[in-house]
Amino acid sequence: MPKGYLIGHVSITDATAYAAYAKAAGDAMKSFSPKVIAASGLYENLEGEAHERHVIFEFESFSEAKRFYESPDYQAAKVLRAEAGTGTFVIVEGTS
Repeated sequence: MPKGYLIGHVSITDATAYAAYAKAAGDAMKSFSPKVIAASGLYENLEGEAHERHVIFEFESFSEAKRFYESPDYQAAKVLRAEAGTGTFVIVEGTS
């Protein structure tokens, strides 16, 4: 079964509020145990809207990534993110 990847690109406007979101999102993620493929670090924006932080999480499947994103715990964390910055999030199915 192909893996599922949750990819986020975020620009932070309130570091304190973002820290609260990051903690809540991390707590929500614990029971899903995704693998962190990439997180922040060096990047180069080649096209499109630029963001300052980037993250890629690998889940067991597309549906598992979506189940995490739609979970009540993550939806509560997402409310905190709305006050901390802007971003783009997508779920992508792996190739194998």
